[in-house]
Amino acid sequence: MNTSNGQKKYDVILVAGEGKASYKVYHQNKAFLTLQGKCVILYVIEALQQVKSIGDIYIVGSKNKLEQVLHSSRIDCEFPKRIHVVEQKANLYENVWQTFLQSQQVEDTNPAPHRDKAVLIVPCDAPLITPHEVEYFISHADMDRYDHVLGLVSREKLRHFYPHDGKPGIKMAYLHILEDSFRINNLHLVKPLRIENREYIQKMYQYRYQRNFKNLVLFGLSVFGKDKAKHYKNYIGLQLCLFFGSLGLEFMIDYFRKLNPKKELEESISTIMKTRFSALEVPFPGAALDIDNAKDYEAMKTRFDEWQEYLRTAPLTSIEKYSKAFSPSRKVARTSSMN
Repeated sequence: MNTSNGQKKYDVILVAGEGKASYKVYHQNKAFLTLQGKCVILYVIEALQQVKSIGDIYIVGSKNKLEQVLHSSRIDCEFPKRIHVVEQKANLYENVWQTFLQSQQVEDTNPAPHRDKAVLIVPCDAPLITPHEVEYFISHADMDRYDHVLGLVSREKLRHFYPHDGKPGIKMAYLHILEDSFRINNLHLVKPLRIENREYIQKMYQYRYQRNFKNLVLFGLSVFGKDKAKHYKNYIGLQLCLFFGSLGLEFMIDYFRKLNPKKELEESISTIMKTRFSALEVPFPGAALDIDNAKDYEAMKTRFDEWQEYLRTAPLTSIEKYSKAFSPSRKVARTSSMN
Protein backbone atom coordinates (compact mmCIF):
# COMPACT_ATOMS: atom_id res chain seq x y z
CA MET A 1 0.00 0.00 0.00
CA ASN A 2 1.44 3.30 -1.01
CA THR A 3 0.93 6.17 1.37
CA SER A 4 3.73 8.40 0.16
CA ASN A 5 1.37 11.35 -0.27
CA GLY A 6 0.91 11.58 3.53
CA GLN A 7 -1.10 14.63 4.52
CA LYS A 8 -0.44 16.49 1.29
CA LYS A 9 -3.46 18.23 -0.19
CA TYR A 10 -4.36 18.57 -3.85
CA ASP A 11 -6.58 21.15 -5.49
CA VAL A 12 -9.48 19.81 -7.56
CA ILE A 13 -10.64 20.77 -11.02
CA LEU A 14 -14.30 19.83 -11.32
CA VAL A 15 -15.12 19.88 -15.03
CA ALA A 16 -18.64 21.02 -15.94
CA GLY A 17 -18.09 22.64 -19.34
CA GLU A 18 -20.56 22.83 -22.20
CA GLY A 19 -18.26 22.57 -25.22
CA LYS A 20 -19.27 21.16 -28.59
CA ALA A 21 -17.77 17.75 -27.77
CA SER A 22 -19.50 17.49 -24.39
CA TYR A 23 -22.36 15.02 -24.28
CA LYS A 24 -25.73 16.37 -23.17
CA VAL A 25 -28.74 14.53 -21.75
CA TYR A 26 -32.18 15.79 -22.76
CA HIS A 27 -30.32 18.70 -24.43
CA GLN A 28 -28.99 19.79 -21.06
CA ASN A 29 -25.55 19.98 -19.46
CA LYS A 30 -25.32 16.91 -17.20
CA ALA A 31 -24.11 19.06 -14.30
CA PHE A 32 -27.54 20.66 -14.07
CA LEU A 33 -29.69 17.54 -14.32
CA THR A 34 -31.60 17.03 -11.08
CA LEU A 35 -31.87 14.10 -8.70
CA GLN A 36 -34.42 14.50 -5.92
CA GLY A 37 -34.69 18.19 -6.75
CA LYS A 38 -30.94 18.82 -6.50
CA CYS A 39 -28.47 19.37 -9.33
CA VAL A 40 -26.14 16.45 -10.00
CA ILE A 41 -23.03 18.59 -9.57
CA LEU A 42 -24.03 19.48 -6.00
CA TYR A 43 -23.68 15.84 -4.92
CA VAL A 44 -20.15 15.84 -6.32
CA ILE A 45 -19.26 19.11 -4.59
CA GLU A 46 -20.59 17.90 -1.24
CA ALA A 47 -18.54 14.69 -1.47
CA LEU A 48 -15.36 16.59 -2.38
CA GLN A 49 -15.86 18.99 0.53
CA GLN A 50 -15.49 16.05 2.94
CA VAL A 51 -12.14 14.78 1.59
CA LYS A 52 -9.24 15.67 3.88
CA SER A 53 -6.66 15.37 1.09
CA ILE A 54 -8.37 18.04 -1.02
CA GLY A 55 -7.44 21.73 -0.91
CA ASP A 56 -9.40 24.21 -3.01
CA ILE A 57 -12.10 23.23 -5.51
CA TYR A 58 -12.10 24.88 -8.95
CA ILE A 59 -15.32 24.40 -10.91
CA VAL A 60 -15.00 25.19 -14.62
CA GLY A 61 -18.07 25.69 -16.79
CA SER A 62 -20.71 28.31 -17.47
CA LYS A 63 -19.84 30.73 -14.69
CA ASN A 64 -23.24 32.42 -14.49
CA LYS A 65 -25.15 29.12 -14.29
CA LEU A 66 -22.76 27.61 -11.76
CA GLU A 67 -22.84 30.64 -9.50
CA GLN A 68 -26.65 30.65 -9.62
CA VAL A 69 -26.78 26.99 -8.61
CA LEU A 70 -24.27 27.48 -5.78
CA HIS A 71 -26.10 30.55 -4.51
CA SER A 72 -29.61 29.05 -4.67
CA SER A 73 -28.38 25.89 -2.94
CA ARG A 74 -26.64 27.92 -0.21
CA ILE A 75 -23.32 26.17 -0.76
CA ASP A 76 -20.65 27.69 1.47
CA CYS A 77 -17.86 28.62 -0.95
CA GLU A 78 -15.36 29.30 1.84
CA PHE A 79 -15.78 26.32 4.19
CA PRO A 80 -14.87 23.47 4.53
CA LYS A 81 -13.22 24.00 1.13
CA ARG A 82 -12.77 27.20 -0.78
CA ILE A 83 -14.69 27.01 -4.07
CA HIS A 84 -13.68 28.99 -7.16
CA VAL A 85 -15.85 29.22 -10.27
CA VAL A 86 -13.95 29.55 -13.55
CA GLU A 87 -15.45 30.52 -16.90
CA GLN A 88 -15.19 27.70 -19.44
CA LYS A 89 -12.91 27.78 -22.46
CA ALA A 90 -13.21 26.23 -25.91
CA ASN A 91 -12.86 22.55 -24.98
CA LEU A 92 -12.05 20.10 -22.20
CA TYR A 93 -8.31 20.39 -22.62
CA GLU A 94 -8.37 24.18 -22.42
CA ASN A 95 -10.72 24.03 -19.43
CA VAL A 96 -8.33 21.83 -17.46
CA TRP A 97 -5.11 23.48 -18.65
CA GLN A 98 -6.15 27.10 -18.11
CA THR A 99 -7.80 26.31 -14.77
CA PHE A 100 -4.63 24.57 -13.59
CA LEU A 101 -2.53 27.58 -14.56
CA GLN A 102 -4.94 29.85 -12.70
CA SER A 103 -5.06 27.63 -9.60
CA GLN A 104 -1.28 27.53 -9.31
CA GLN A 105 -0.78 31.12 -10.48
CA VAL A 106 1.62 29.83 -13.10
CA GLU A 107 3.37 32.38 -15.25
CA ASP A 108 3.61 31.33 -18.90
CA THR A 109 7.11 32.78 -19.02
CA ASN A 110 8.36 30.66 -16.11
CA PRO A 111 6.37 27.45 -15.50
CA ALA A 112 9.38 25.44 -14.23
CA PRO A 113 8.67 25.84 -10.46
CA HIS A 114 5.26 24.23 -10.99
CA ARG A 115 6.33 21.18 -13.01
CA ASP A 116 5.71 18.81 -10.12
CA LYS A 117 2.40 20.34 -9.02
CA ALA A 118 -0.43 17.82 -9.28
CA VAL A 119 -4.16 18.41 -9.45
CA LEU A 120 -7.14 16.06 -9.11
CA ILE A 121 -9.55 16.11 -12.06
CA VAL A 122 -13.14 15.03 -11.35
CA PRO A 123 -16.25 14.94 -13.61
CA CYS A 124 -19.48 16.76 -12.81
CA ASP A 125 -21.84 13.86 -13.65
CA ALA A 126 -20.96 11.23 -11.00
CA PRO A 127 -23.44 11.93 -8.18
CA LEU A 128 -22.65 8.66 -6.37
CA ILE A 129 -19.00 9.57 -5.82
CA THR A 130 -18.04 9.14 -2.16
CA PRO A 131 -15.44 10.88 0.02
CA HIS A 132 -13.76 7.61 1.05
CA GLU A 133 -13.13 6.50 -2.54
CA VAL A 134 -11.57 9.86 -3.42
CA GLU A 135 -9.44 9.65 -0.27
CA TYR A 136 -8.43 6.09 -1.16
CA PHE A 137 -7.49 7.10 -4.69
CA ILE A 138 -5.38 10.06 -3.59
CA SER A 139 -3.62 8.17 -0.80
CA HIS A 140 -2.72 5.23 -3.06
CA ALA A 141 -1.64 7.25 -6.13
CA ASP A 142 2.16 7.21 -6.18
CA MET A 143 2.91 10.72 -7.40
CA ASP A 144 6.60 10.29 -6.63
CA ARG A 145 6.89 7.71 -9.40
CA TYR A 146 4.17 8.88 -11.81
CA ASP A 147 2.88 12.06 -13.43
CA HIS A 148 -0.60 10.82 -14.30
CA VAL A 149 -2.57 8.25 -12.29
CA LEU A 150 -5.95 7.11 -13.57
CA GLY A 151 -8.49 5.21 -11.45
CA LEU A 152 -10.03 1.89 -12.49
CA VAL A 153 -12.87 -0.17 -11.00
CA SER A 154 -13.32 -3.86 -11.73
CA ARG A 155 -16.43 -5.14 -13.47
CA GLU A 156 -17.27 -7.27 -10.44
CA LYS A 157 -17.66 -4.18 -8.24
CA LEU A 158 -20.21 -2.70 -10.68
CA ARG A 159 -22.53 -5.70 -11.08
CA HIS A 160 -24.76 -4.49 -8.25
CA PHE A 161 -25.78 -1.54 -10.43
CA TYR A 162 -26.90 -3.60 -13.44
CA PRO A 163 -30.61 -3.91 -14.35
CA HIS A 164 -32.22 -6.75 -12.43
CA ASP A 165 -35.58 -7.95 -11.07
CA GLY A 166 -37.41 -5.58 -13.39
CA LYS A 167 -35.47 -2.57 -12.12
CA PRO A 168 -33.49 -0.35 -14.46
CA GLY A 169 -29.74 -0.11 -14.04
CA ILE A 170 -26.48 0.97 -15.59
CA LYS A 171 -24.45 -1.53 -17.57
CA MET A 172 -21.23 -0.12 -18.99
CA ALA A 173 -18.59 -0.83 -21.57
CA TYR A 174 -15.34 -2.08 -20.07
CA LEU A 175 -11.65 -1.91 -20.66
CA HIS A 176 -10.73 -5.58 -21.05
CA ILE A 177 -7.09 -6.22 -20.23
CA LEU A 178 -5.19 -9.38 -19.37
CA GLU A 179 -5.65 -9.10 -15.61
CA ASP A 180 -9.39 -8.26 -15.51
CA SER A 181 -12.16 -6.12 -17.00
CA PHE A 182 -12.28 -2.56 -15.72
CA ARG A 183 -14.25 0.65 -15.97
CA ILE A 184 -12.39 3.96 -15.86
CA ASN A 185 -13.61 5.65 -12.68
CA ASN A 186 -13.16 9.23 -13.96
CA LEU A 187 -10.60 10.23 -11.31
CA HIS A 188 -7.28 11.59 -12.59
CA LEU A 189 -4.39 12.81 -10.46
CA VAL A 190 -2.16 14.69 -12.88
CA LYS A 191 0.92 16.87 -13.10
CA PRO A 192 -0.11 18.82 -16.23
CA LEU A 193 3.33 20.33 -16.83
CA ARG A 194 4.88 16.85 -16.84
CA ILE A 195 2.75 15.66 -19.77
CA GLU A 196 4.54 16.71 -22.94
CA ASN A 197 1.90 15.58 -25.44
CA ARG A 198 -0.95 17.38 -23.71
CA GLU A 199 -2.68 18.10 -27.02
CA TYR A 200 -3.53 14.39 -27.36
CA ILE A 201 -5.93 14.68 -24.43
CA GLN A 202 -8.46 16.60 -26.50
CA LYS A 203 -8.15 14.09 -29.34
CA MET A 204 -8.88 11.23 -26.97
CA TYR A 205 -11.89 13.06 -25.60
CA GLN A 206 -13.15 13.92 -29.09
CA TYR A 207 -13.09 10.30 -30.23
CA ARG A 208 -14.20 8.73 -26.96
CA TYR A 209 -17.56 7.59 -28.41
CA GLN A 210 -16.06 5.42 -31.13
CA ARG A 211 -18.98 3.80 -32.88
CA ASN A 212 -17.64 3.39 -36.40
CA PHE A 213 -14.55 2.28 -38.23
CA LYS A 214 -13.77 5.76 -39.55
CA ASN A 215 -13.48 7.18 -36.02
CA LEU A 216 -11.25 4.30 -34.94
CA VAL A 217 -8.85 4.92 -37.83
CA LEU A 218 -8.84 8.70 -37.40
CA PHE A 219 -8.10 8.38 -33.71
CA GLY A 220 -5.31 5.89 -34.24
CA LEU A 221 -3.64 7.95 -36.96
CA SER A 222 -3.93 11.22 -35.06
CA VAL A 223 -2.51 9.87 -31.81
CA PHE A 224 -0.10 7.13 -32.77
CA GLY A 225 1.19 8.09 -36.20
CA LYS A 226 3.55 5.93 -38.22
CA ASP A 227 6.39 6.21 -35.73
CA LYS A 228 4.37 4.51 -32.99
CA ALA A 229 3.06 1.56 -34.99
CA LYS A 230 3.96 -0.94 -32.26
CA HIS A 231 1.23 0.53 -30.04
CA TYR A 232 -1.49 -0.46 -32.52
CA LYS A 233 -1.43 -3.98 -31.04
CA ASN A 234 -2.75 -2.66 -27.75
CA TYR A 235 -5.20 -0.31 -29.42
CA ILE A 236 -6.62 -2.98 -31.73
CA GLY A 237 -6.80 -5.47 -28.86
CA LEU A 238 -8.78 -3.05 -26.72
CA GLN A 239 -11.17 -2.19 -29.55
CA LEU A 240 -11.76 -5.83 -30.47
CA CYS A 241 -12.57 -6.62 -26.84
CA LEU A 242 -14.95 -3.67 -26.75
CA PHE A 243 -16.64 -4.87 -29.95
CA PHE A 244 -17.06 -8.47 -28.82
CA GLY A 245 -18.18 -7.23 -25.42
CA SER A 246 -21.06 -5.38 -27.08
CA LEU A 247 -22.07 -8.72 -28.64
CA GLY A 248 -21.77 -10.59 -25.35
CA LEU A 249 -19.06 -12.90 -26.70
CA GLU A 250 -17.00 -13.44 -23.57
CA PHE A 251 -14.86 -16.19 -25.09
CA MET A 252 -13.65 -13.74 -27.76
CA ILE A 253 -12.89 -11.14 -25.08
CA ASP A 254 -10.85 -13.70 -23.17
CA TYR A 255 -8.85 -14.43 -26.31
CA PHE A 256 -8.04 -10.84 -27.32
CA ARG A 257 -7.50 -9.50 -23.80
CA LYS A 258 -4.18 -11.37 -23.87
CA LEU A 259 -2.88 -8.65 -26.19
CA ASN A 260 -3.13 -6.14 -23.35
CA PRO A 261 -1.21 -6.74 -20.13
CA LYS A 262 -1.71 -3.79 -17.78
CA LYS A 263 1.98 -2.94 -17.52
CA GLU A 264 2.42 -2.95 -21.30
CA LEU A 265 -0.58 -0.65 -21.72
CA GLU A 266 0.80 1.73 -19.13
CA GLU A 267 4.14 1.81 -20.93
CA SER A 268 2.43 2.49 -24.26
CA ILE A 269 0.41 5.37 -22.84
CA SER A 270 3.52 6.74 -21.15
CA THR A 271 5.39 6.68 -24.46
CA ILE A 272 2.58 8.23 -26.48
CA MET A 273 1.86 10.99 -23.96
CA LYS A 274 5.56 11.45 -23.07
CA THR A 275 4.93 11.16 -19.37
CA ARG A 276 4.92 8.57 -16.55
CA PHE A 277 1.46 6.99 -16.52
CA SER A 278 -0.11 4.44 -14.19
CA ALA A 279 -3.59 2.99 -13.70
CA LEU A 280 -4.72 2.42 -10.11
CA GLU A 281 -7.42 -0.08 -9.17
CA VAL A 282 -9.88 1.38 -6.67
CA PRO A 283 -12.23 -0.94 -4.73
CA PHE A 284 -15.02 1.66 -4.55
CA PRO A 285 -17.41 2.03 -7.53
CA GLY A 286 -19.22 5.34 -6.99
CA ALA A 287 -17.13 7.62 -9.21
CA ALA A 288 -17.42 5.21 -12.15
CA LEU A 289 -21.22 5.56 -12.17
CA ASP A 290 -21.45 8.65 -14.33
CA ILE A 291 -24.49 9.64 -16.37
CA ASP A 292 -23.65 8.93 -20.01
CA ASN A 293 -27.12 9.09 -21.54
CA ALA A 294 -30.83 9.49 -20.89
CA LYS A 295 -31.26 5.79 -20.06
CA ASP A 296 -28.58 5.99 -17.35
CA TYR A 297 -30.18 9.15 -15.99
CA GLU A 298 -33.60 7.51 -15.72
CA ALA A 299 -32.06 4.51 -13.95
CA MET A 300 -30.22 6.84 -11.58
CA LYS A 301 -33.46 8.67 -10.74
CA THR A 302 -35.27 5.41 -10.03
CA ARG A 303 -32.61 3.77 -7.86
CA PHE A 304 -30.65 6.71 -6.46
CA ASP A 305 -31.71 6.21 -2.83
CA GLU A 306 -31.04 2.47 -3.00
CA TRP A 307 -27.61 2.94 -4.55
CA GLN A 308 -26.62 5.69 -2.13
CA GLU A 309 -27.55 3.43 0.79
CA TYR A 310 -25.61 0.53 -0.70
CA LEU A 311 -22.46 2.65 -1.07
CA ARG A 312 -22.85 3.97 2.48
CA THR A 313 -23.33 0.57 4.10
CA ALA A 314 -21.14 -1.72 1.95
CA PRO A 315 -19.09 -3.60 4.59
CA LEU A 316 -15.51 -2.38 4.83
CA THR A 317 -14.41 -5.98 5.40
CA SER A 318 -15.52 -6.91 1.89
CA ILE A 319 -13.55 -3.98 0.50
CA GLU A 320 -10.45 -5.10 2.41
CA LYS A 321 -10.83 -8.67 1.18
CA TYR A 322 -11.22 -7.40 -2.36
CA SER A 323 -8.09 -5.26 -2.08
CA LYS A 324 -6.07 -8.25 -0.85
CA ALA A 325 -7.47 -10.54 -3.51
CA PHE A 326 -6.38 -8.16 -6.25
CA SER A 327 -3.04 -7.10 -4.80
CA PRO A 328 -0.11 -6.98 -7.26
CA SER A 329 1.30 -10.31 -6.06
CA ARG A 330 -2.03 -12.07 -6.53
CA LYS A 331 -2.42 -10.50 -9.99
CA VAL A 332 0.98 -11.79 -11.06
CA ALA A 333 0.04 -15.28 -9.93
CA ARG A 334 -3.28 -15.00 -11.73
CA THR A 335 -1.64 -13.75 -14.91
CA SER A 336 0.85 -16.61 -14.86
CA SER A 337 -1.95 -19.14 -14.53
CA MET A 338 -3.73 -17.64 -17.55
CA ASN A 339 -0.67 -17.94 -19.81
